[in-house]
Amino acid sequence: MTDYEQIHQGAFLADLHCDTVLQMRRGYDISVRHDDYHIDIPRLQDGGVNLQVFACSVNPFEDAKSPLAAVNAQLDLLDREFDRNIGSMGICYCADDALHLNRQGKISALLAIEGGGALESNPANIEHLFKRGVRLITIVHEESTGWCTSHKSTEPTPDDLNELGREMISEMNRLGMIIDLSHASVGTFWRVLDATTAPVVASHSCPAAFSDHTRNLSDDQIRVIADCGGVIGIGFIHMFLSEEFRERSNSFWAKYPEEEKELMRLFLSLMPEDEKARRYSTYNDVWNEHSQYVADVRPTVSTVADAIDYVADLAGVDCVALGSDYDGMTLPPIGLEDCSGYPNLTKELVKRGYSGQEIERILGGNFLRVFKKVVPG
Repeated sequence: MTDYEQIHQGAFLADLHCDTVLQMRRGYDISVRHDDYHIDIPRLQDGGVNLQVFACSVNPFEDAKSPLAAVNAQLDLLDREFDRNIGSMGICYCADDALHLNRQGKISALLAIEGGGALESNPANIEHLFKRGVRLITIVHEESTGWCTSHKSTEPTPDDLNELGREMISEMNRLGMIIDLSHASVGTFWRVLDATTAPVVASHSCPAAFSDHTRNLSDDQIRVIADCGGVIGIGFIHMFLSEEFRERSNSFWAKYPEEEKELMRLFLSLMPEDEKARRYSTYNDVWNEHSQYVADVRPTVSTVADAIDYVADLAGVDCVALGSDYDGMTLPPIGLEDCSGYPNLTKELVKRGYSGQEIERILGGNFLRVFKKVVPG
């Protein structure tokens, strides 16, 4: 066994974000190996993943009369699926649970909500979700909630974190719910940092130095997350990892705006897989053209390691974590095409001179520290 394989096998690997629930809602079976999408139990095992955060969110193309009911239904689905796969997975409610499941040879599933809109502006719903097993809330997704604003809001507003928002943060602190600031506006970010008494995470974000996307974090934001004892889960989405990719991809889709919109709608659709595949096939030519157009600037496992280097050099190794965003993207980095590729990242970090202890902290140790600090055992 090589050095990197020994390090990888001995590490506790945590991925802070995936959107696999979206696929599971359409009948995707995580118990069997697939050659599409990014996550299933066999590939999690191949990749050495010990803890996977599963995010439940409200589909923007879904007419959800009750966002809370929509995420509750997804939590019900996860409960059923993990019960069905009890021999290989289990829900963890605290860090000790995760370590216990790991000792049993099982993967830990941490339940999360992506988008504070699911709280329906009622702080009592935070406790409801906590009792359901949720331990992390990304407080805003693509649309602002009325009490905090999304990354799309580029100008300061009183609703970046208003009185209700401060009550929400206080309640999350009281219960021991991890606050996730990925997708938050700059104004919301700084106001939450002023309001919280616990470390925060950015579960799936990248440095703004890599791409001028509103989803990315400035150097000051990275430093303050580190200073509060939090972590940044480096995401794998191409648009956030490479400005060159973002610009080239945007220039391509500017020629096909309707096709881009429809492909996004299909990606998020809950229609049966065979119908979705049939409709996708009508866009094969334009999708293949896009893939070729961006092929030479597509991020790789080395690009992800570059982002890790950047954050570690700027704010220290102890604030670096992983937050793939698997099953919420297309064209993942070369070498990390799905979750079975994680050993490739460990190999790259060894090549760059990180010690075994540093790699173990990056892969999951840093998040375990936050998990223990924020969530009661």
